[in-house]
Amino acid sequence: MIDPPLHFQKFELPFKGVHIQCLDWDGQPIKGAFASGFIRREGEYHFLYTCWHVVTGFDMHNLRIRNQLPNRAALKVTLQNSENRQPGVTVVGGNQELIVPLYKNHNTPFEPLWYQDKQDTPQPDLNAIGLRVPFWHDAVKVKLPATLNVSEVQVVDERRCLESLLCPCDQVFVVGFPYGYSALGMGQPTPIVLTRHIAATRIEGRQREILLDSTGAGGMSGGPVFVETPTGFLLVGLYTGLIYPDHVVEKNERVTALGTYCDLALCWKTLALEPYAHANG
Repeated sequence: MIDPPLHFQKFELPFKGVHIQCLDWDGQPIKGAFASGFIRREGEYHFLYTCWHVVTGFDMHNLRIRNQLPNRAALKVTLQNSENRQPGVTVVGGNQELIVPLYKNHNTPFEPLWYQDKQDTPQPDLNAIGLRVPFWHDAVKVKLPATLNVSEVQVVDERRCLESLLCPCDQVFVVGFPYGYSALGMGQPTPIVLTRHIAATRIEGRQREILLDSTGAGGMSGGPVFVETPTGFLLVGLYTGLIYPDHVVEKNERVTALGTYCDLALCWKTLALEPYAHANG
């Protein structure tokens, strides 16, 4: 496969993100529970990638269980429609939706359908209901149905992933839907693309997370993060959220908040995330 020119790859960036609305056990939208994600092709399959905290509703860095069961049962994924008009001609536009269930069952212990880190951090309350807290990455992937029709421009190919480390001051591009917002409305789901720079390559108390010089916005968690290289735009990971340098005033002061993304660069060659059953075994 011949990669398209750099300027065309930049044009493709807004097609790489998908809009996510979390649904409860009754299939109803959870107020304010928006997120982003992306589709990656791995062999003959397509996988939806997003954050672990998106599918569970729990912050893996600040767990507050409070005797509550997870209320996120499925994800409503919305992206632009792809239609094959004739051989070699694909039209992308409009929208399509699919419901992605998160569990095999509705009773505890739950059996998640997603893939995550094989290694986990013990958490008795969550472990008792069948959930595991990933040790390395705030990231999951879910296998998508073969019936999903997507264009090449909407998918991250497994060859187009960075397999080396970035450095402070390197520029990256964050794709996502801030607070569920689509630039062209939900009739044609179109994420925004932000330019950010790497502020630090390690964060105290966190594994495989990178610090950015500024934040994205709520609803962008799970969106893909790309870096421009001489040969094209490569996927480096997914946006995870923000950090307040002065946590004392975090509810009021947002000017100096820093963004974070989950770095998957070293994992692409060796299947970044394991099947959940494998992780539990």
